[in-house]
Amino acid sequence: MVGRFARLLFSENSKDTGKQQLERAFSAAKAEMLLNAQLNCEPERYLPRDGEIVLALPCRSSTDGWPTLLLAQIGGGTLNVVQGPASAYPALLSALGLPHDASRTILAAEVRALWSAPIVIGSQVDQALIRELWSDARLANSRFAYAEAEQTLRRALEVQIRIFGEDDAVSNALFLDMAMVVANLGRFDESDGLLRRAAPIIERSPSPAERARLATYRANISALRGDYVAARTEAGDAVAQWRAITDARPVTDDTASARGEMAMALNLEAFVQMRSGDTTSANVLASQALLALAAAPATPVWWRADVMGVLGETSLSDGRLAAAEAYFKTAIKIRKDAFGEGAGTLRMRTALARAYQSEGMNTNAIIAYREALTIARGLPRDSLPFTDEDLMPLAAAVVDFSAGISDEKQRQGLFTEVFDAFQFARKPGRDRTIALTATRLSSGSVELSALLRRVEDDNRELARIQSELAQRQALAADERNPETEDALITQIASQAPRIAASRAEIAAQFPDYQALTEEKLPQLDDVRSRLRDDEALVSFLLGRDKSFIHLVRRDGTIVAEVPAGAGDIATSVKSLRRGLEIEGSSVADFDLETAHQLFSQLLGPVVPKLGGIKRLIIVPTGALASLPFGLLVTEPSNTKNYSSAAWLSRQFSITHSPSIASFIALRSTQLVGKPSKLLLAVANPLLGPLQSKGSTGAKAARAGFSSLLGSCRKDGPASPETLRMLVPLPETASEVAAVAAALNAPDAEIMLAANATEANLRSKSLWDYRILYFATHGVLPGELKCESEPGLVLTPPATIAATRSTDGLLDASEIATLELRADLVVLSACNTASDGSGKLGGETLSGLAEAFFYAGARSLLVSHWQVPSAATARLMIDVFKAVGANPELSIDIALAQAQLKAIETPATAHPFFWAAFVLIGDGASSPLNEGASA
Repeated sequence: MVGRFARLLFSENSKDTGKQQLERAFSAAKAEMLLNAQLNCEPERYLPRDGEIVLALPCRSSTDGWPTLLLAQIGGGTLNVVQGPASAYPALLSALGLPHDASRTILAAEVRALWSAPIVIGSQVDQALIRELWSDARLANSRFAYAEAEQTLRRALEVQIRIFGEDDAVSNALFLDMAMVVANLGRFDESDGLLRRAAPIIERSPSPAERARLATYRANISALRGDYVAARTEAGDAVAQWRAITDARPVTDDTASARGEMAMALNLEAFVQMRSGDTTSANVLASQALLALAAAPATPVWWRADVMGVLGETSLSDGRLAAAEAYFKTAIKIRKDAFGEGAGTLRMRTALARAYQSEGMNTNAIIAYREALTIARGLPRDSLPFTDEDLMPLAAAVVDFSAGISDEKQRQGLFTEVFDAFQFARKPGRDRTIALTATRLSSGSVELSALLRRVEDDNRELARIQSELAQRQALAADERNPETEDALITQIASQAPRIAASRAEIAAQFPDYQALTEEKLPQLDDVRSRLRDDEALVSFLLGRDKSFIHLVRRDGTIVAEVPAGAGDIATSVKSLRRGLEIEGSSVADFDLETAHQLFSQLLGPVVPKLGGIKRLIIVPTGALASLPFGLLVTEPSNTKNYSSAAWLSRQFSITHSPSIASFIALRSTQLVGKPSKLLLAVANPLLGPLQSKGSTGAKAARAGFSSLLGSCRKDGPASPETLRMLVPLPETASEVAAVAAALNAPDAEIMLAANATEANLRSKSLWDYRILYFATHGVLPGELKCESEPGLVLTPPATIAATRSTDGLLDASEIATLELRADLVVLSACNTASDGSGKLGGETLSGLAEAFFYAGARSLLVSHWQVPSAATARLMIDVFKAVGANPELSIDIALAQAQLKAIETPATAHPFFWAAFVLIGDGASSPLNEGASA
C-alpha cells in the first residue's frame, strides 16, 4: 500500500464515548504523525459510515498540493492510523478492515467530500498516463486507425473521470475526441449523444478555443454524415471563431496553436465547398489553409498532407492534372515519412489513381491502384480506408481498358484485380459469424467445436458490452449510472483475456484450424470453384454518380458499369417498395416501368453473359439489401397485368447471400452427419387482442402493436398482457400441418397454442432437426419500446415470467445461444428480413437472420414485409409440396416455382403477395436430399 500505517497504544477513560476516546487518542498522536510529513491539514471530520467510528484528517502536500488523507480508528485498545494519497482511499479503508467494495465513482465522491475545496484524486503519474493515452489516441486517429483510437480514448477517459470527474474541461475534451472517432466509425447516433453531452459545458467555458474546437468537430461530423449543407455553415462558423482568436492581441504561444487549428477548419470548409460543387472557393480556402499552417510550424506535419490532398482534388476538378499529381505525391511522401505506409497513404494513392483515370490515363490508374492494393494486403483488414467511391476509378479504368483488349486471358486478369479490390470495401465482422459457424459445424471434433463456439460467444459478448458502455457514456450526466458503467468496464477487461486464451488453445491443439478463425479476403478462384455450371454470383459497388456490377461464373467473370449511383438506386427501390404497401383496403399499384428500368440498370449490362444460368446468387449492398430481386422486370410492360409481366423470378431461382465470404463458407461446410429429424414447427401461439364489436383483425393488430410501442421491456421479461394483445394467428396451425403433410413427415414435432411456449421450445433438442419453421409474429426493434433487437412471439405465460428465457418473446440474442445445425429455418412472419430501422440499405444479414446463422442455420426463408396470412400459407405450402415431391429439389427452386404459381393466379399476381419471401444462404439447401453434402 502507498502510505504509512501506525498502531499506537493509549490509556482508555471509561467515561469517554467512542468518539471522545478516538478524538483524545488521535489528538495526542497527531503531532507525531504529521512530523516531517510536510502536510497542510483541515479540521478532522468523521467518515459517513454506519456503525463505524472513523476519524478522517484531510490534508494537502505542502510541496505539490496533492491531497493526502489520514484515517484513524480504535480497535482493541489500540489506535490504528493509516496515511496515504486520496487516490489510495480504497486501500486505506482495506488496511483498517473497513468495507470498500462500492464502485470507484461512489468511493471517489465520498473521499472528495472530506475536503472543503475541490480536490484532484490522482498524481502526476496519473496525469502523465492520461496525456500519453490521449496523445496515442490522436495519433491513431490521424493514421485512420479508428478502432485503436476508440479503445485508447476509452482507457484515457476511465482514468480521467475517476480522478477528475465528468465535468472537468479535459473530460469534455476527451468526450469531444470520442465523438469524432465514433463518427469516423459510422456510429453517428452515438457521436451525436457525445456532442450533446459535452456541448453545454464547453459552451459555458471561458476558453474561446474550446468553443471554436466544438464548432470544428460539429462541422467534421456533419461532413462525415454527408450533410454538406450543415457542414458548410458549421465550418464557416468555426473558421470565424478561430480567426477571432488568432487576430486577438497580444500574440501568445496559444495564438500559433490556434492558427494551426484555423488552418484545418479552413481545409474542412474547402472540402465541403468542393463536395458542394464550388471548386473555385474550395481552392482559395485550401490555399489559405496552407498559408496558415506555414505560420504555425509546431502543428503536426501530416496536417499539411491533408491540405495537399484537398488541393489535389480541387486541381483535378479544374482539369489541372499535373498540379493534382504533384499535390497527391507530396501528401503521400509526408504521410509515409510520418507514419510509414498505411491507411493515410492509401487514401492519397487512390486519389492519385483517380486523377489518372479521370484524364483517360487508364494504364497509369491501374498501376497506381496495384501499388495501393499491394500495400493494403499487408494491413489489418479493419484499418483499411477504402469505400465504394474510392474504388470506382479502378473499375472504370479496367472496363475502359479491357474494351480494347482481344486477349481474353488478359481481360480475366484485369477483372480479377477488380474483384480483389471490391473485397477491400467490405466491412469485416459479420463474415466471421458464418465462417466460424461453418467451421464449427464441419469440424468433426467435439473439443474443437466447443472451442470455436466459445470464441464466437466471447466475441459477441464483448461487442455487446462495448456497445452498451458506449451508449451509456453518451447519455446526459443525470441519466447515467456510474456503478453500471464500472461493471461494464470490468467485464470488458476480463473478456479480452478469455478470447485470447481460447484462440491460443485452438492454435495449440488444432493448428490446422487456427487460420480459419482469422478473417481473410475472399479469392475469386474460391468463388468460381464453388459455383456450378448453371450458377452465377452477382455483387455491386455503389458510387455517387455511377456503380459497377461484378458477375462471377464458373467459367469466368466480368465487370460492367451500372449507369446509376447509390442515390438514384435508393430512390428507385423506395418507389418500388411504395407499390408494396396497403392503401386503405387494397394494395397500391406496382410500378412495372420502374422495376424494368432498375433491372436494365443493375443487370442489363451483364445479360449477354447470363446464357445457361439458372440460379442467381445476389450479394446486395446499400439500398439493394431492401430489394427482393425477383420482382424486377426483364422486359417493358405496356399493361398492368401482373400475371403476364416478365418477372426476373420467371427466369432464375434467386438466393440472397450476406457476403461473398459467407457464400464461400456455406458452400465449404461439410456437416458431420445429417440431423435425425425432419421438421419442428411452432405456430398459432395463444394470443388474444381486446376487440370491440365490429373490429377487424387489422385493427386488432394495430392495437396490439400500439400497446407494444408504449411498453418497455428493458432488461426484464416481456409483459404477457402486452404480447396477448397481438392478433391471433389460428390459420398458421393449418399452414404448418399442411407443410408437414407436404413433406411426408407424420412424425413432425408441431407446437401449437398452449404448447407453443418458449420453455417448451428450449426443452427440445433443436440440434436434431433439419427444418425449423416459425409461423408467428415477428417483432422489430422500436415496436417494443426499449427493445433494441427483433424477436419472435410465442405463447406468453399466464403471469409475468421470472426471466426473459420463458417470457414468450424469443429475441435475437436468445436465438444466438441456441444450438442448431438446420439446413433451413423458415420465418413465416412479418418483416423478418428487416433490421427494423425503417431505412433502406440495411445489411442482408439483419433482423433475426444473423442470430439464426450464428446459432448454426445454413439458410433462412424470410420476408421483407407483412404478407396476409392466407397468401403466406398458400406460398409456403406450395414450396414444401414441391420439395416433398422431389427431395433433391433445392429451396430456392421450390420458392421460384411457388412464386410462379402465385403469379399465374390473378388474385395473387401482384408482387405484394409473392415477392416478400427470399432465401438467404448459398442457394444449395436441399433439406430432404439425403445425399446433399455441401
